[in-house]
Amino acid sequence: MTVRSTLLALALALTFHAHASSPIGVETAGHVRNPGAHTLPAGARLSAAALAAAPDAEAYMLGAALLRQRSLLPQTRLKAGLLFDLETIASQEDSPELADAAAQLARELGDLPVTGRESQLLDPRRLEASSAENRPSLEGDRLVYPGRPDTVQVVGAVVQPCRLKHQFTLDAQSYRSACPILPAASRDDLYIIQPDGKVEQLGVALWNRSAPMHLAPGAVIYVPLSATKIRAIAPDVNEDAVRFLATQVLDAPGVSY
Repeated sequence: MTVRSTLLALALALTFHAHASSPIGVETAGHVRNPGAHTLPAGARLSAAALAAAPDAEAYMLGAALLRQRSLLPQTRLKAGLLFDLETIASQEDSPELADAAAQLARELGDLPVTGRESQLLDPRRLEASSAENRPSLEGDRLVYPGRPDTVQVVGAVVQPCRLKHQFTLDAQSYRSACPILPAASRDDLYIIQPDGKVEQLGVALWNRSAPMHLAPGAVIYVPLSATKIRAIAPDVNEDAVRFLATQVLDAPGVSY
């Protein structure tokens, strides 16, 4: 090894060590006792950030959200690609009902922010007990603890988005039936986005019907565009729409984007 390469390796090692030993700045908001900026020691885990936030009794743990700077760029690209595909579908003059549905969906999704949300357990005590979930904190992390909502939303290929009262006895298909769908909507399936950002696809037709699925307060039901109608134009648009919707965050005091 030459003197130059030795010095370069040493410089890189020192830079890495300095970065690894630097304190970590995070921010907490929503229903917490300690909102605002916090400085954590190098190597701190997410449980340390959650404990620093000190969520109060109003915090809805299932909807708690971790927002990370590293996810902003890929989510910005996801949104741009999604809107491009929807606008492409909206330009199809030979299918006006599909075009109108795509244009409406593009407007609604275009108004949503890019958040940087990553799916993550944020209950402080449960994090401490789970080494798999208790990932390292990163510089710039934001932890948001919303209040518990009392509604379920139905969005996508619907006449207009619906916000319905949450009822434990209702399954996903019952909520969808209460919100009129567009002619271009799929009659075969729908997607469920739970408040923790987890997604599941359900069959709702006679030939593929899934078992009834109950939703948590704050869940979102996405009614997809008909797969048959979009297959030759933008076959992934429904999956991309659901991925983007899963990054959204429930309303929380003191939180803006």
